[in-house]
Amino acid sequence: MSKEWKREAIITIIMIAVTVGIILGGFQLLRIHLNTDAPFRIISNQPSSMEPTMYFGDVGIIKHVPGYEIGVGDIIVFDASHWYFYGYSIPPAPVMHRVIDVKFENGHFYYKTWGDNRITNPIPDPGWTADWQVYGKVIFTIPRVGIVAVWFFQGGYLFVLTILIIVTVVYVVWELQKEEPFSDQKKENA
Repeated sequence: MSKEWKREAIITIIMIAVTVGIILGGFQLLRIHLNTDAPFRIISNQPSSMEPTMYFGDVGIIKHVPGYEIGVGDIIVFDASHWYFYGYSIPPAPVMHRVIDVKFENGHFYYKTWGDNRITNPIPDPGWTADWQVYGKVIFTIPRVGIVAVWFFQGGYLFVLTILIIVTVVYVVWELQKEEPFSDQKKENA
């Protein structure tokens, strides 16, 4: 392998590391600025429980706010693992629904929620959600930006990984073939 090829490989690795660092650093800055561990949530199910307000692939930007700043009509993201349906508990995945009622008891705010899509959500959510279960309030949405991320995490990463492996193998084989005639000439001259 030539020195130039090694240099190119090192530069590529450094560029990938810098890109990953920027992405992770940006995520950490969002977490700090928005004061939440979950600064965004992608609508990943079809149909969305929040249609017609939010659709598949939309990204909700979330900010943690004090309980008294959440009111009827706000969209919140919360842990619904405290709910039970027909004797089964919900896995601890964040849910994004609209607040339809608020109450204050024992020093805490509690929110009754309901997804906007009345076809998939014909009745309000089964229980009250306490303020400590809320990741935050949706402050704005970005339409369709999350479609690629949903595709990637639902198996698309295998496609991307396969393409990267194929491109890498083809590139290495191409470079080795380019160098072989040169190395044969050196042997003949020696």
